Amino acid sequence: DLGVDSPTYTNLNRLQAQVVSAVTASLRFEGVPNVGLEELQTNLVPYPRIHFPLVTYSPITTATQAINRNITTSQITSECFEPANQ
Repeated sequence: DLGVDSPTYTNLNRLQAQVVSAVTASLRFEGVPNVGLEELQTNLVPYPRIHFPLVTYSPITTATQAINRNITTSQITSECFEPANQ
């Protein structure tokens, strides 16, 4: 529960900006494990069903919840695959 009864455009824009920032981080920072969007698209060619990849983002929490919540990488990964979070 994010504690937002009626989300505003500001709430939605902030969430979308956070997701886009996370997805495009590999374009903005150098490093070996980072790939560009072109390479990602090239790697998906053998999988036509994944021609249009979707993004899942987890955990979606408020700043207050983030400070008080201890979460592991395993928990974050499993939350991404839960149908309610997609």
